[in-house]
Amino acid sequence: MAETSIPKDVANNLTDTLKSIFTGINLDRLSEILVAIILCFIGFLIARLVSNTFIRTIGSRLNAHQRLLWRRGIFYFIFLLFIMTSLREAGFKLSVFLGAAGILTVALGFASQTSATNLISGLFLIGEGSFEVGDTIQITLIRGQTIEGQVISIDLLSVKLLTLDNVYIRLPNEQLIRTPVMNLSKYPIRRIPITLAINFHEDIIKVRQVLLDVAAKYPLVMDDPKATVTVTAFRESSIELLFSVWCRQENALKVRDEMQERVRNGFVENQIEIPVPKMGLIDRPIPLEDDEIDQYAHQKELKKEQKES
Repeated sequence: MAETSIPKDVANNLTDTLKSIFTGINLDRLSEILVAIILCFIGFLIARLVSNTFIRTIGSRLNAHQRLLWRRGIFYFIFLLFIMTSLREAGFKLSVFLGAAGILTVALGFASQTSATNLISGLFLIGEGSFEVGDTIQITLIRGQTIEGQVISIDLLSVKLLTLDNVYIRLPNEQLIRTPVMNLSKYPIRRIPITLAINFHEDIIKVRQVLLDVAAKYPLVMDDPKATVTVTAFRESSIELLFSVWCRQENALKVRDEMQERVRNGFVENQIEIPVPKMGLIDRPIPLEDDEIDQYAHQKELKKEQKES
């Protein structure tokens, strides 16, 4: 069998070097890495325990969305501290990671200014608490479009809505900060305004009494606050009224629909008319021919002369 061409002293030196490397790794680094892994595991358990304890004690005063945010915030804060400690125990220099993270954050900030704006707006929305998950809100965008739906999620970049048509809508937080937002379910009761028009010759006192009777007979309308009827404007051939009733928040859509039907029936029973467009015919004379026009003018002159004589 042919002998190897590598000298024995070179082979021995290479073997000793590899042994020293693996021995150094096993003795020096393995224990540090093991301690770092144990610290990460302990940090995960402690972070989860502290966040859950906080929610069980103080979280009962918060709503569902605030409890979720506090739980995530406390968990990730504590867990991040343990990760930084474990990296330091493993021999990594945190200054290098922090410097790289700072440069990366600045670069991402310039590259995604819109996302940064939405992120800051999301923090303001969460801190302000003008609406929460489960509320029904109405938003009028800059172009005049009105969006109404139930809030299903409030995130750092956007708010998710579910409309009455079962349509999923994502709204950037920046738009919610810049435009008015109406929370339709903030309070347990809600006013339902109904605009009506009656003929100008109708008795306003009679119409007001009919509307109040209709509201009193409807069981879903609240007695306190009371229903009101207000004259808002006088039009060319009509009087404009604002009929307002109060109901529970969950009955708002049903009351808005059925109340208008009851108002119509009350007007029919009491013979109250509402203004409707009317069409009329004007009887114009048939155009005459030239000879007939001359004859007609001559007849008028003859009649005039007879009167003077």
